[in-house]
Amino acid sequence: MPDFTAMSLPALAAWFAAAAVAVYFLGKQLARYADLIAQRSGLGHAVIGVVMLGAITSLPEIATSGTAALRGESDMAVNNLLGSVAVQLVALALVDLVYGGRAVTSRVTSASVMANAQLAIIMLGIIAFGVVVGEFAIPFLGIGVFALLTMLAYLFGAWLLSRCDDNGWRPGRFPATDSELSEGSEISGLSLGLRTFAAGAAIMAAGTVLTLSAEGIAETTGTGGGIVGLTLLAAATSLPEFSTALAAMRLGRAGLAIGDVLGGNMFDTSLILLVDVLHPRGPVLTMVEPASMAAAILALMLTAIYCTGMIARRGIVVARMGLDSWAVLVVYGLGMWAILAGVFAR
Repeated sequence: MPDFTAMSLPALAAWFAAAAVAVYFLGKQLARYADLIAQRSGLGHAVIGVVMLGAITSLPEIATSGTAALRGESDMAVNNLLGSVAVQLVALALVDLVYGGRAVTSRVTSASVMANAQLAIIMLGIIAFGVVVGEFAIPFLGIGVFALLTMLAYLFGAWLLSRCDDNGWRPGRFPATDSELSEGSEISGLSLGLRTFAAGAAIMAAGTVLTLSAEGIAETTGTGGGIVGLTLLAAATSLPEFSTALAAMRLGRAGLAIGDVLGGNMFDTSLILLVDVLHPRGPVLTMVEPASMAAAILALMLTAIYCTGMIARRGIVVARMGLDSWAVLVVYGLGMWAILAGVFAR
């Protein structure tokens, strides 16, 4: 691994861009593999999107926040996770823009996707509450109570979603084309598993490069690690969700696309516990700035907007995007402006 601390700003930017591009294209492959696994396992696209694809596309966050935690960068580690949750919902709005014609949330045909959104809201609420009231360290473990509760909520949610029954909620369905369904049928089960593992490992490596180059950019420019984590790093580590959601929509898999984003958000939020375990000075929610709490609340509001869109199921679009996607973009823009204005005012 090269020494990023000795690099110039152009070199750091080049490494960062190269890693981001790699993460994007690897994410596209993962969507194809996840679609095949969903077909062959019979688990359904929504469950695969939430449990498997959401976790795999969060590998950059594991690499970046894990690396930042080991280096004592608590603000960068936490803000990368919470910032990624918000950015990934913005990415879903951009997917809506690319495919147009009908709001992406109106294509959802599984109750488990809506349940996923509500579970994500609960987990983000736990984190925001923990920042407000103060984290409580568990003796001898070095982790916080709220971080542990968030992970337990994720595990319970994953179990609940795997058992979710759609019989009580049956909207009209949007079938995929036969050519898209048969694509990749020649890949064996062993080869599919190995390709999925290889893509995940490559994403993990690229995520580490993203973190180290982002830290170098923060030091070179004098920008705080928390701000870099909330903006630049969050955007880069959200590229797998963006590319997989695009690829899933191309396959006609709206449930897989939205489940990937929401599942990734649940997994990212649960990684606060990993940051606690790896950080040398204990529970990180006691160390973060108010911007972290604001980022959690912003992500919670964006999730609630999309949850409302999935329930209302309005296919109306304005300038190629659903009304809920427009609301997400406006709220995210105003929220980030308020967060950054507050940070730089101090």
